[in-house]
Amino acid sequence: MTSLQASLPDSASGLWRMDREYGVSSTRVKHIVIHEAHIRETPDRHVVYRVDVFTQDRNWCVYRRYSEFRRLHDCISERFRMFKGSFPPKQLSGNLSPEVIEQRRVALEHYLLKIVNCHNQEVSSCPSVLRFLDLQNNDVYFVTSALCRYVKNFGEAILNESHSFVISPTQLFCLHKRLRIPNSEADYEADQVFCDLGALYDFIGRLNKVCVKPANQQDHGTRCDVSMLKATKELHIQTYSVSLLKGLSAIQLQIQRLRASQAVTAMKDVLIDCVLERKTQESLRTQFNDLPGPV
Repeated sequence: MTSLQASLPDSASGLWRMDREYGVSSTRVKHIVIHEAHIRETPDRHVVYRVDVFTQDRNWCVYRRYSEFRRLHDCISERFRMFKGSFPPKQLSGNLSPEVIEQRRVALEHYLLKIVNCHNQEVSSCPSVLRFLDLQNNDVYFVTSALCRYVKNFGEAILNESHSFVISPTQLFCLHKRLRIPNSEADYEADQVFCDLGALYDFIGRLNKVCVKPANQQDHGTRCDVSMLKATKELHIQTYSVSLLKGLSAIQLQIQRLRASQAVTAMKDVLIDCVLERKTQESLRTQFNDLPGPV
């Protein structure tokens, strides 16, 4: 099977659209590849196209039918006249033949690239486009901005509740990834409401009970980091492989209760590594001894 990397343009290619003079792109999509198409039998026989979406910070995939592409085009062409007549036409017959599927795959990929690379930013930031590419559930800025809004409205009430706060692997991934991105105009959400990241990370660092649970199928393969759960005493990992968790050793000593439901294949995944723990303690003692004494 051909590598997905082979389908990407060269790093110097103009297809990797840079953020323009007006700041960070509100869609943030840098490239799109429709790498595969599959025939599904339910609810009726149809073709789904795998759309791989690439932003500067991560990538994910969504599966869409031709009819969903058509609805997207209808929404865009109704608002932006420039896209009229640019959509691959519907076939009266032979829609499931390999030749038609391949022709459509290429044409639909070209169509989406035309949208995300459009110089009219209103096209690429159109709500219909954002929903079609599922940015609200996958993009680092969209996910962290949504969490900011949620914490602003309900954060203190959640901290005072007794039940666990449920968070998905994608949300944890985006939170950790956002820490590595320098502050910029991207701190403002697409709707220009300021995103208070400090309050968000303070909230995450104060959570006492946390449940890590996938929100969708793609979450099951998403790696995430839990080291920012600095106050968590009870951790529940539900239907998500512990082997995909990073940072667990950093919080193991503070965890008083750990539940793993359909999440563990080997006990070593959740046990404290004694050798690593001893080396960590020795390193901390060395650093402490190296500190200058009082004058």
